[in-house]
Amino acid sequence: MRQMAFEAQHQAEWQAFEEALQRLEKQSRKASAKSLRQFSRQYSLICHHLALSQDRQYSGGLSDYLQQLAERGHKQLYRYQSSSVWRRFADFVVRDFPRTVRAQKTVVLWAHALFYVPLLAAMLLVALHPPLLEQMAGQDIGAAVAESYAEMASQYAERENRAAVNDWVMFGFYIFNNISIAFQSFAGGLLFGIGTAYITIYNGLIIGGIMGYMLHQPSGWAFYSFVVAHGAFELTGIVLAAAGGLRLGLALLMPQGLSRREALKVQGKTAASLMSGAFLLLAVAAVVEGYWSPITALPMALKFVVGISLWLMVYVYLWRAGRT
Repeated sequence: MRQMAFEAQHQAEWQAFEEALQRLEKQSRKASAKSLRQFSRQYSLICHHLALSQDRQYSGGLSDYLQQLAERGHKQLYRYQSSSVWRRFADFVVRDFPRTVRAQKTVVLWAHALFYVPLLAAMLLVALHPPLLEQMAGQDIGAAVAESYAEMASQYAERENRAAVNDWVMFGFYIFNNISIAFQSFAGGLLFGIGTAYITIYNGLIIGGIMGYMLHQPSGWAFYSFVVAHGAFELTGIVLAAAGGLRLGLALLMPQGLSRREALKVQGKTAASLMSGAFLLLAVAAVVEGYWSPITALPMALKFVVGISLWLMVYVYLWRAGRT
């Protein structure tokens, strides 16, 4: 589009934005939420027009004018935004992250399928034929897991908790372990999504295989009571990290007319939002796994009730949070 036609088409919008700017600049009291939302939409449009002007190499006068409007708009828009890190963190948790998950439902559903289909298949197959776990995860892995939870089973019988000092140590281990797995899933997206798919399927197979094996063990109920609560956050975090990796992979496979570098830049923001939320869920999982999951002084039935409630809470949060 020629510059004159571009100016004629959008002059009224620029004028309206400039008038709104002048009102905000003169206004000492806080603007209403409704007017700020409208101003935010106008500001986004100005930034878009500025980018078009620079990309099409329109005259410097037009670009300078739009640049000035954008800078003044930015100053006014964020004048009313809290600069608190905690406020931005709260906005991300309450609104931005669940909205991103819903907006990216296609890759999120694919990530769920890549993880939970192998998990359920491995769980069923190993439950029917326990020696299969050794072929999947290595020799004696099942026996080692069963033995590690035998002590917890005895602690349930005696209503005794493990030493409190172990909680701190295990919390640090869980944080490192969970985030390293999630980061591998996310970074695997840079291999056109193949790395993400491989890591996600592999983790699903191993976790499902262990779950199937523990169905036959005397310490099986202790194992399930341990994993049911923090699994709501840990497994969901792993899946959403994989969704972020798939988003990166799709940007490389289908750049939609952009260069792959530009496509990564555009889609990387969405992928990073999914990964940030996954890290948050994994941090919560580490807290639950370190301090709640090992408790054996409480009835095992209560641990299952709490665990199932947490699974429902996580998915209701992702489905409903940030809709208003």
